[in-house]
Order: sequence, then structure tokens, then C-alpha cells
Amino acid sequence: MDKIEFKKLLFKVAFCTMVCDGHIDEREIEEMKIMDENTTFFDSIDLSSELRQLIDDFHSKGTKVIGELFAALRHHQLNPIQELLVLEVALRIINADQKHDENEIKFIHLLRAKLELYDQTIIDRFGSVDILHTSEYAKNIVTDRAEVEFCESVELPRLADLDEKIFSLGKP
Repeated sequence: MDKIEFKKLLFKVAFCTMVCDGHIDEREIEEMKIMDENTTFFDSIDLSSELRQLIDDFHSKGTKVIGELFAALRHHQLNPIQELLVLEVALRIINADQKHDENEIKFIHLLRAKLELYDQTIIDRFGSVDILHTSEYAKNIVTDRAEVEFCESVELPRLADLDEKIFSLGKP
């Protein structure tokens, strides 16, 4: 996967993480802006265009977009650094509002199940993260059916309000 496509994937991870609990908190938006300003995660991509595409996709496909994200993570052979970045982006968004909704926890478990990282690598990078449940048992309980059930149960937030809140991403 080339760098630009990977950065688009990271942005999709961030956005899907924000919407998976049915509410987009201002602190999640602020965290996305902080990542845009202080990291290279989203460099060289037109975030307004990517956001518009994601919103359009959610309007036309609904929560299937989250399933498509999981499929993309399964399909692409990410290296360990890329996989750690995927987790970092998701964890930063989930932790931004300082609470963990049940759907956010399910989302992070499903996301984690798509990655080939060893638990010890995750612990070495992030420390012991309770919501990841880094154990062999946790990996074995995530099934394709769990993914489908999750995607069917997610209640999306009202995305029409996002234009003015997030479209400032990537702009001076």
C-alpha cells in the first residue's frame, strides 16, 4: 500500500472511530485536528475531499462503510509500524472524550482482530490498555459474525452537522 493510500486509510480509521458510538464529541474533532497539525498521519491528502467522500459513503451505504474498513484492513498487508499507527489513531480518538462507549470498545476489538501485531508489541508501544484486552483469548472471540452484528447495530450520528465542524481540517 503506497503512502497516500495508507494515509487515507488512517483518516478512515479516525472517522469510523468517531462515528461508531453514534455521537461525535467536540473533543474527538479536536483530537483529529491535533493529529492533522502535529503529525504526518494525514499529510499530502485533501482532508476536505476525504471527509466529503466518507460522509457521502455513510449516507449511501450506512454502516457498511465500517465493514469496508475492516475488509480493507484484512486485505492489505500492513507492516507492524502501519498497524501500530492504525491502533494509535483509533485509541487517540476513543480516548479524546475520556469515556469508552460499548460500541467504541467493540469497534476497537474488531479493529485489533484485523491486525497481525503481537500483544507484546502493543503493550511495548502503548502500555497495558484495558480496552484492548491484549490476550490470546480476546483474539479468538472475534468472529466474522461479530463484525456483521456490530455493523448492523451501530447507530450513526447526524452527519449533516459535520461540514462546519470538521471541514477546517487541513486548512491554515
